[in-house]
Amino acid sequence: MKRALISGATSMLGVALIEECLRHSIDVIAIARRNSPRLDRLPRSDRIHLIECDLDELKSFEPSDGGADAFYHFAWGSTGRDADGNDLRLDPERQTLNIGYTLDAVRLAKRFGCRKFLFAGSQAEYGISDRPLDRNTPIKPTMAYGVTKYAAGRLAEMLCRSLALDFVHMRILSVYGINDGANTLISYLVRSYLNNERPQLTAGEQLWDYLHADDAARCFRLLGECNAARGVYNIGSGRARPLRDYVEIIHRLTGSTVPLIFGERPYAPNQVMHLEADIGDLRRDVGFEPTISFEDGIARIVDAIRKTH
Repeated sequence: MKRALISGATSMLGVALIEECLRHSIDVIAIARRNSPRLDRLPRSDRIHLIECDLDELKSFEPSDGGADAFYHFAWGSTGRDADGNDLRLDPERQTLNIGYTLDAVRLAKRFGCRKFLFAGSQAEYGISDRPLDRNTPIKPTMAYGVTKYAAGRLAEMLCRSLALDFVHMRILSVYGINDGANTLISYLVRSYLNNERPQLTAGEQLWDYLHADDAARCFRLLGECNAARGVYNIGSGRARPLRDYVEIIHRLTGSTVPLIFGERPYAPNQVMHLEADIGDLRRDVGFEPTISFEDGIARIVDAIRKTH
């Protein structure tokens, strides 16, 4: 792969993939929303060509120079909360708009001369499962976000077929890293313990699969480069451990002195108790194996936060 096209370029996954591409001398066309406050996340490099373009402009955007080999579509609208605090991922109308944006991205990939379109799906497409997720796990989403991720992926696959583009559906589980969202569990725990505040915790019995963003980015690159890689891949570490273990690691590495108390917070309705990726297909098709331990990943985050404060 000589050049990658990445939408959602300022997201944690987008930035991680850009850095991975630069490490391997791959040029990047980075698509970011207009006036994004996160543009300063992007590395400074002559290999990056920035395009500021909102989701509803993908349909009409015309490339002015060069092409790309693979289009990675991470951009997705309405993932936060509205002014009243409502979770926009539960809003069917707002989520449905993303299906059209995804198809616009496929057509843009074709205009750029890409050979492959890689779509960032989600474990939310599966809903609740009690076993490792693989290509044969039933699709039973419980929120509008998961429903539209699944629909967008299936329709994008059909459109790619008609446009002679290879298609990869990356169903991403729990990825964490330095640019993680402020409201994720990992960010909440790290921030709380660094401030010596005690977060409210569930019993921590959930079996969870966490993958560092740099490992995820390497996986994305390999999927883009491998001609044989097509269809659905579940992106995770392939190993699950009790959430309690992760909390204890974060508590220790932040040096917090607040007591560890589990069980103060009840489980949420429809709580996912087992989230684990079967990465056998990734190992076989692209030789992917995670290399960054959770301990090392959290240490990197803690170090980065301390350097900026």
